[in-house]
Amino acid sequence: MARPRGSPSDPERSALPWADAHDGRRRDDVLAHAQVLASSRTFGWDGLYVEVGENTRWQVENLVPVGHYVAISRATDDFTFRVCEAGVWRTVTMPPGSLWVQPAKQPFSFDVTTTARWGGAILDPVRLRALLGVDAAIEPVIGLDDPVLGPLMQALVAEVLRGGTSGRRFGDAMLLALGAQLLRLFGEARAIPRGGLTGRTLTRIGDWIDAHVAEPISVAALAGIAGLSEAHFARAFKQTTGVAPHRFLMDRRLERGKRMLADTELPIAAVAAACGFADQAHFTRQFTRTFGATPGVLRGRYRPD
Repeated sequence: MARPRGSPSDPERSALPWADAHDGRRRDDVLAHAQVLASSRTFGWDGLYVEVGENTRWQVENLVPVGHYVAISRATDDFTFRVCEAGVWRTVTMPPGSLWVQPAKQPFSFDVTTTARWGGAILDPVRLRALLGVDAAIEPVIGLDDPVLGPLMQALVAEVLRGGTSGRRFGDAMLLALGAQLLRLFGEARAIPRGGLTGRTLTRIGDWIDAHVAEPISVAALAGIAGLSEAHFARAFKQTTGVAPHRFLMDRRLERGKRMLADTELPIAAVAAACGFADQAHFTRQFTRTFGATPGVLRGRYRPD
């Protein structure tokens, strides 16, 4: 049996390919401090590279994987760290055996201060498309628990730790199996308008707006959720929804205000503030323009004397 690389007498540096999200420049220093226990570097696998390792910290911003990245947590306890979305840091937890899926060229920012134990695979999108015949509409997911993709990643980790004894055909089979499961989970990208946004991304944006509707929300913040530049996001959003992001946001605020007028006794000024409007006058102007009646008149229709 081949001895796993990365032992004290045979140290190995991480070769997982990352790049800067702004300029595409390769970043070979990202996991320079990681301990790589084993990798598929010498296995001759086409379109698939796998590493098994651990690192005690990982503080990166606006990084992208060069290829689709699928990682499994090999920790025995919950693994907790922080991620940045739309300029806001939040805490996430990955249970043991759960997955992180990050599409090629989709930016992410992490702040990891505890020991991470992982098995990570980079899938070449070109090779994957040649095998599947389509592109998968992969979305970023942290903490995914999947009864098929999880065991596939565990099998990959076990094979790499064994030294790749199953040969090149194993790598080909695993790449196809991983791609098929990503296709099952996320669907076909070609079913999405070219250059547009996926339904999953739109849902995530809508949910984020609803959670922050009382706060100032910029197009840049929404673009960050989608992992796109502001200009690219604005074009893709309008192509997908038929309206500009500002209009979509305004409509979302107004619909929230309309429901609050019907369902609560809050003063109109309080409704305006809760929906993110600067003042009651601004709310009234936009509301009247959209619904053809002032907030007061519409509330009277909901509650006739």
